[in-house]
Amino acid sequence: MLRAHHADQDFLLQRRGYALSDWLPFRDTFLDELIRHDGLLENAMLPHCRQCPVDVAEPGQFKCSDCTGGLFLCAGCIVSAHKTLPLHRVQKWTGTFFEPAPLHQLGLRIQLGHDGAECPVPFRRKSPIIVIDVTGIHEVFIDYCDCAHTEAGQHIVQLMRASWWPATVNRPSTVTTIATLKLFHALNLQGKINAYDFYNGLVRITDGLGTRHTKYRYKEFVRSMRCFRNIRAVKRAGRGHDPAGIDATAPGELAVVCPMCPHPGRNMPEGWENASDDEAWKHALFLAIDANFKLKMKNRKLSDIELSPGWGYFVNTEAYDAFLKDYIDEPEMKHCDSNHSARDHANTPAQKRFAINGVGAIICSRHCFYLKHCMGDLQRGERYCNMDYMVLSSLAMTAAGIKKFVISYDIACSYHKNFASRMMKHPPERRLPLDEMYITWAVPKFHLLAHGNDCQTKLNLDLTEWVGRTHGEGVETGWADLNPAALSTREMAFASRHELLDDILGGINWRKVIRIGNLMKAAFKRAIQFRAQQRVTYDDFDKALPEDTRAMWQAMVDAYDKDRKSANPYSEPVQSEYAGLGLARGLADEEAQDAAQGQLSLHETTASVFLSVGMELEDQQRVLRSRSTATTSADKAAEKEKFNVLRHRISSWRSIQQIYMPGVAHLIAPTAALDDDQDISTVASPDAPYNTPLYLPSQLPPSLRESGCAPGLVEKEKRLRRAQAEDSLHQIRRALRTRLGLVHYKHIHVDGPGNKANTRAHDLIARHNKKLGRYVQRYRAARAALVILDPDGNWKELLRELEDSHIRSPRPESDKLGKGKFEVPWIWTVIKPDSRDMVRDDGASEEEILDSFRVDWAHARARWKRWDEEIALLLEEMRRAIRDLEYRAAVWESKATARSDAQPDIRSGLHAFAHRQARHARDLAHSFVNTWRPLLRANSLPELWNPSEYALISAPGDSIPVVALGPSQDSSESSSDSDSSDSDDSAVEVDVRPVAAVIQASD
Repeated sequence: MLRAHHADQDFLLQRRGYALSDWLPFRDTFLDELIRHDGLLENAMLPHCRQCPVDVAEPGQFKCSDCTGGLFLCAGCIVSAHKTLPLHRVQKWTGTFFEPAPLHQLGLRIQLGHDGAECPVPFRRKSPIIVIDVTGIHEVFIDYCDCAHTEAGQHIVQLMRASWWPATVNRPSTVTTIATLKLFHALNLQGKINAYDFYNGLVRITDGLGTRHTKYRYKEFVRSMRCFRNIRAVKRAGRGHDPAGIDATAPGELAVVCPMCPHPGRNMPEGWENASDDEAWKHALFLAIDANFKLKMKNRKLSDIELSPGWGYFVNTEAYDAFLKDYIDEPEMKHCDSNHSARDHANTPAQKRFAINGVGAIICSRHCFYLKHCMGDLQRGERYCNMDYMVLSSLAMTAAGIKKFVISYDIACSYHKNFASRMMKHPPERRLPLDEMYITWAVPKFHLLAHGNDCQTKLNLDLTEWVGRTHGEGVETGWADLNPAALSTREMAFASRHELLDDILGGINWRKVIRIGNLMKAAFKRAIQFRAQQRVTYDDFDKALPEDTRAMWQAMVDAYDKDRKSANPYSEPVQSEYAGLGLARGLADEEAQDAAQGQLSLHETTASVFLSVGMELEDQQRVLRSRSTATTSADKAAEKEKFNVLRHRISSWRSIQQIYMPGVAHLIAPTAALDDDQDISTVASPDAPYNTPLYLPSQLPPSLRESGCAPGLVEKEKRLRRAQAEDSLHQIRRALRTRLGLVHYKHIHVDGPGNKANTRAHDLIARHNKKLGRYVQRYRAARAALVILDPDGNWKELLRELEDSHIRSPRPESDKLGKGKFEVPWIWTVIKPDSRDMVRDDGASEEEILDSFRVDWAHARARWKRWDEEIALLLEEMRRAIRDLEYRAAVWESKATARSDAQPDIRSGLHAFAHRQARHARDLAHSFVNTWRPLLRANSLPELWNPSEYALISAPGDSIPVVALGPSQDSSESSSDSDSSDSDDSAVEVDVRPVAAVIQASD
């Protein structure tokens, strides 16, 4: 087993130029060299001091673990060599081994106050000061400067000038090096390492045995870190350059704003306020709202003060709490048939041990940046009063002057009703001029699946004009960054918790700023590719239509875009609910009722959602399994990306499966870890993700099915499988009617001597047949599961065995003679009388065929239009990003001389920091321009900035070719570019989602 493990690791590392098999022969060498440091090195016996004169040299009993070279020095020389390195770890040779010999015990004292120079009048501190450093926790004797210098006489100033952060301002006895604070800050933002574990890690470095009784300074470290966060945030916001000082910080001023969103007076083009409707939509602000119930806080009754009240992303706590006092028992109303937990669990009783049960947030849904005053605590649930306050507070300082908004929310169908009347209960400064604004409400694409038909048409981003490919689910990715901090923040007090979360949100926003270049590049290339593909598909539909029919349907779409109360071109006229949807919704309603009564599910993802996602993964496996192996490089890259996405989704789903199906733990083998650069041909193997068994209850042996699953899980899968089978049967009938329309129009309008038109029509029908085949596979899989779960059920009366001969239209697809012997397949005769699939004995009418064809035509047009809009939005966002960085650079340059009355040394620091920040902004702008310029040129698009200000950095002639158009991709829209492999928020949205249930925003 060990040898097999090494072989696997070796295989993974070979493509990176390093193999474990190369290292194995040298393991003994590595071990010997590590042990060598514990002895006298190349000396047979203790040598003389290397720095003393030869004639008077003393034995070199000491060496430094942190200095390079391992010189053996005497006590005097080791102290002299470390006058400016007091935190190095020194060891003393005892005659048989080395033991720690702290420098302060050897007589080292450090002079402060003169930037390293000696002081003529030192003030000697009698006891050592505790210094917390990355190398451990040290004791250091220090001498303060006691000269007549104005500021240098202040002890905290002298410590700060030594890069030591004092834990208190009154006679400090504990300091933390700024390097240590920076290290913990980076680890905390990136890996959510908590202060307790970090500090105790330093304790272990200092004394691994625990016998030296190091003075415990954890509280002092936490206090220093909190103050350091605050000062670093105000420094980066430019408050040190304002003569008014830190106390004049404005609400939200510490937030990192999104450079690609519209900001009037900052990155908007001249005359944008008067733009025509064809251009004004590009200046809309896209927002997403959501709540997170993992970021709780225990009710520990801790008192604290706010260091930055309302200066960042959290709303001002005092004003927020005062507003909520009038809304203690506000009821939540149900306005749609959504079965999503955000609506059903809004009134779930709060747990008494938590003072805060979650947070709500508003982000820009295009780029997933958190806005100013975008976040607030939820004391009970996702109530309107809480979310209204956050939305209005954020928009009041973020969207001044913006008139168009696209707001997505998983309960938008309920939330947007009475929004105007609820707003009037807020103070005037938070009210929006709704009569001057146009707000488009929508439900994020994944959450839309849990809503009813009315929401799925009227609040569908795919069917909404002027929104591009926005999917609205990016807010979920922010929770993936924040949730790892939940275990530490739940133990904090209100103020320190807000400050930590503010800091993490700022880190998230800044990481997005520096990644804009590659993310936008990947999004633009993807948009170019898919727009071309969807245009071909739409043209195939469009050219099959008579001119009068096309005009009629186009008018219908235009009318619906202007008024959603008009006839809906995206759905067939009769919108009756068929049994499959009813079963699925009924199951979710039962779980919601159980939750409302306090019977919470085993996991935040309910059992029905867990099973539904598992069946969706089955569908994706069938799609990938049915595809032929890719041949071209572009196709291989696209297919490999789909494999990777599916593998990650299955892995995330497994974590929930362990909870609901603990009995399958021994069946689940680790998913094969494949190298990112592995050739696609090697992926098509038994270990490929589409061959990974999912082990749903219907796929288990009877004994394990009963004992290894959570109670009620088998019954729920039985009901969901029936829903899946009935839904698939409905889709089969609809696809057959659409194919009948395609064949009909081909015979009338396409057949003839022209090969090109005939080939296009045949390709269109062939693609439609593939879609029909997937519906057939899904029906057969659902029925096979029902046979196992409920072999004697009454479902057999309606859901019969589906053979290939049954997959036919309700009437002949040709005009040949002999229709008298035609038999209508059973799939058309088992439908309920009130169903929209009902047909007469003579088959589907011409109107029914046209309706089905119209729906497919309208959806094909919508897909092409959204990608076309996406390109226009991306171009505008690129232009805004460059303009915003130019604005930032100009603002920083203006700050350089803002405090002319400061002392010379302080003025020098202010000047240098301001110009460095301005240079950073301009460097980012140049980097983005040189990343995007080849894309624009390759696609014959003009530059979006002043070319004379941005010279080419790359070599002349370097360019990126136009993206080759590959085959259509059904579900995955992730870029496969190697330079954007980490683009989890792909310029437009974040694609890597925390699987609250393997979220997939597909067409």
